[in-house]
Amino acid sequence: MEMSESTRRRFLRAGGVAFIWSIVPQLGCDSNNVDFRGMPTAPPMEPDMGEPGSTLPAPPITGNDRFYLQSINGQNYDPKLKAPNWSMAIDGLVENPITGITYDDILRMPLQRQVMTMQCIGNWIGGPLVGNAEWGGTRFADVLALAGVRAEATQVKFTSIDGYTTSIPVERAIRDNVLLAWEMNGDQLPSKHGYPVRLINPGHYGQKMPKWITRIELIDDDYLGYWESKPEGRPFKWSNAATATVNSRVDAPVSIWDDVKDPGNGGVTVTLQNIKSTTGEPFIVHGIAMAGERTVERVEVSTDGGTSWKDALITTQSLPNVWVTWAYEWELPIGGNFEVVARATDSAGDTQPMTDAGEDLYDGRTGWHRVPVTVNKNG
Repeated sequence: MEMSESTRRRFLRAGGVAFIWSIVPQLGCDSNNVDFRGMPTAPPMEPDMGEPGSTLPAPPITGNDRFYLQSINGQNYDPKLKAPNWSMAIDGLVENPITGITYDDILRMPLQRQVMTMQCIGNWIGGPLVGNAEWGGTRFADVLALAGVRAEATQVKFTSIDGYTTSIPVERAIRDNVLLAWEMNGDQLPSKHGYPVRLINPGHYGQKMPKWITRIELIDDDYLGYWESKPEGRPFKWSNAATATVNSRVDAPVSIWDDVKDPGNGGVTVTLQNIKSTTGEPFIVHGIAMAGERTVERVEVSTDGGTSWKDALITTQSLPNVWVTWAYEWELPIGGNFEVVARATDSAGDTQPMTDAGEDLYDGRTGWHRVPVTVNKNG
């Protein structure tokens, strides 16, 4: 899709790809504990789209204070640790158990930085629980090497100071892009995001990136952690694989969720704006898409609820584990009611499905994001 230069300039003046959802301050990943009424939206971001034919810009970064928060505690009860009082054990099926690696020990290890998009596995279709940041830390494989992983170990179990637990396979844990992170966007890791250290595990949802880690245990069985074991009283359990898959979101036109309804199934979207139709003034539909460890190869937009599709323009670099922004120039009709829908396709050729499969397991919401729109004749 080609975007005219005049439209490109209008798009930038309007805030470009305005991540109204993605940079909203969040109260938690568990939608049952969040009151969305009156939640403020952040000002639009203005990415540099560059000149036609130039190299695409890097995907935008979400500020630390705008990044969504996930916690089993409720924000007012999250741990507030101090480095001098913190230490971490590495034990279980290891050659040399470590009872107390300190924050200074971690900081002396080689620093590696990488950009990664993180999304909550319980984020609903079109929801705001996603952000993109540059994470800094040391390779987790190097941390494990300090203790020496025994051959029979198959899983790495994490325990956090708040009682949260989860696990990942050893073969995953030793990949070069898995980090024990102490930085976020060049700053010290904020307390609410896991200070002193948290795991960064690209290609997976946030539940597999524990915060406030105090113990790393090597084990030889499949361990189900806090969310994966379906805590008592919870209507759903979370996937143990928690592999991030292809999905997309429409950021403009903007939808509003009804927090009284269950947002787990996409919530209830209502018309936010009545778009005025003016001859020669197209409306820029735009949003984000991501594909886990794959790249986003294509984004399509429908304005008739999915009956017909047009290619959108991907406006930032498409990289593994990082979201892209996209835009579509919609030649507005004179008037009427419409449904704007987006879908993305990844580098393996997988296109996100129309609806999610199953309601008893959180495994990442991937259905189409639908936004109803009313177009009114201008004048």
